[in-house]
Amino acid sequence: MIYDAGNLFLKEKAASTYGTTPAASDNVVANTGGGNAYEAPWLVVLVTGAATAGGNLTIDLQTCDAEGFGSDVVTLGSWTVASGSQGEVIAARVPVGALKYLRLLLTGSASITGDAKITAALVLDADIK
Repeated sequence: MIYDAGNLFLKEKAASTYGTTPAASDNVVANTGGGNAYEAPWLVVLVTGAATAGGNLTIDLQTCDAEGFGSDVVTLGSWTVASGSQGEVIAARVPVGALKYLRLLLTGSASITGDAKITAALVLDADIK
C-alpha cells in the first residue's frame, strides 16, 4: 500500500486526541472537480503502537463542495473502531456521492486513552481481510 501525501487525512495522530466531541481530520482531501471515480479509492485506517483503549471511535467520511465544510456537508459512510483494535481496522471503498472535498470526522464513545496512533488515507489498493 502506497500513501500519497495529497490523500492523507491523518498521519500517526494520537488516538487520545479524540473524545466525545466530534473532531475533523487534520487534512482535507481534494476530489478534483467532484464526482465519483470509475474505480473508487479505498479508505484505509491503521492503528499502530498500542491498541485503542477507553472507548469506541466512530469515523465518518464526509464530503462537501466547500473546502471549509459549511452547511452542505454529506456523510458518505460511518465506521466504528472498537476499543482494543489494532492494525488495519478499516479498508472500505469510498461510497458514491463524493463532492469536491473529503474529510474524516472522529468521535469517541468515551475519552480514548493509551498510546495508539491513527493513520488514515485514501489509497488505490488495500489488504482485504
